[in-house]
Amino acid sequence: METCSAYQNEKSDIRFSSFTKSFTPVHRTRKEIGFSTPLSKATKEILLRLPAESILKLELVCKQWRGLIKNEGFVHAYFEHKNMDRRPKIMLVGKGSEKSVFNFIPLSKWLQEAYQGTLFLDTKVVCSKPCHGLNLVSIEMKDYLFNPCTGYRMIYWNRDHQLYQEWSNLSSDRCKDYNPFVVGNKNVGMGFCQVTQSHAVVGIFYYWKNYESRQYYLTCFMWSCSSQGQPLPDPPLPVNDMPPVSLDGVLYWMSEPRLGQSYERAIVFFNIAAKIFDVIPCPSCIAIWDSRNPCHAFVVELQGMLCAVLSNPVADKLDIWKWDHGLWSIAYAINLKFWPDYSLATNVVVPLAVDPIDGKVLLNTGRKLGLYNPCKQTIENLLALDQASQQQNPGVNRNFHIARCQDVPKKFSQWKLSMAPCEKFANPSSASSGKNPFYSRDQSKELNSVSQKIMPLVPMLYEEGLAYYPTTPKLRVLCD
Repeated sequence: METCSAYQNEKSDIRFSSFTKSFTPVHRTRKEIGFSTPLSKATKEILLRLPAESILKLELVCKQWRGLIKNEGFVHAYFEHKNMDRRPKIMLVGKGSEKSVFNFIPLSKWLQEAYQGTLFLDTKVVCSKPCHGLNLVSIEMKDYLFNPCTGYRMIYWNRDHQLYQEWSNLSSDRCKDYNPFVVGNKNVGMGFCQVTQSHAVVGIFYYWKNYESRQYYLTCFMWSCSSQGQPLPDPPLPVNDMPPVSLDGVLYWMSEPRLGQSYERAIVFFNIAAKIFDVIPCPSCIAIWDSRNPCHAFVVELQGMLCAVLSNPVADKLDIWKWDHGLWSIAYAINLKFWPDYSLATNVVVPLAVDPIDGKVLLNTGRKLGLYNPCKQTIENLLALDQASQQQNPGVNRNFHIARCQDVPKKFSQWKLSMAPCEKFANPSSASSGKNPFYSRDQSKELNSVSQKIMPLVPMLYEEGLAYYPTTPKLRVLCD
């Protein structure tokens, strides 16, 4: 609000005025005026404490509530309120029904209730970590942008799938079929553009690669929620099969030293806003590559930082380096030699998250979830998805055994409930002896050596929120 007093001198056109600074908005929309009433503020505080599924139902109560729930400010406030503790939340992804392609079940709910009617997946599925309330769920021909809390989704088709099928027989890489974090000959990641305030999906598609000749052929595309797919220039280095990491509008991949002219590892990154690829160096111990060395490298995000992981199957050890202010430093050294279910010789073990309270590292093999204690070097298993038997009749889905914690004490919080240790199938004595209550050592060896291409359920980290994209943009109507 301004208060002015002015006069004009007879000999001059100079004007003098005084004003007072104020934060009072000159114009506000009708919705903003309505949301500022005491009743709307009280309604907002109540809605912030409800689960996302319930809020969707409350949209039908009245027009005012629907406007409040769809408001961008409320969506942001709801996300911050539900994820203020920054502790990871886990969902299990299963086969959906007619209404949805996938079914999402919180692990805490799975541990408490018996989901005997859950449909198991009949195709390979790879899930990303959450990015501003949404997850990327990929199968061979499609990529889905999902909000697992509300069921919102967008579909991205791999239109070059037919070309991939024609070229796929020329590819010499067969290990990807047994890697639970790889689907098809594509490497797809999702990020959030800070400039446009929208999600973007970037896909790198390999049509041919030969590790003997070091030759390859790939294409790269980017899709956003507001525009169709557009081609991108090829990355400066070929990337390996492991999924990328999304941080602050940038996607990061580990390069593939078996292809191209470079025999060293490096990290390829893509700036979504600038649409530019570039490279940053790896730690020296990871950059060095030798065809006779069985070590595998990839990137992960832990505690909001870019991390490079070196998987050493000989020592059964994960060395995790973090990138901080342009420098690499060792963050974790995870010793798995006493835990055969997490052996790097037979599993791809990915660190998913770190508990900010006790510092335990959440590990995922695709078949098992476990919490690694860096101080005690022990693992508390959370979930196991193992094949029990396979039907001999053609066309009948395989039966799987799903181990989960039973009789979880009610005193556990939501995090502790979902992270409650499952001592039935993991303890130091059974791990060191190689025994497992669910299957013999021979069965375990056979299961690990011939890894399942399709898991019955896939674990996925998620953030509780109401993120979505409207189908059509809406005009802002101002009033005095």
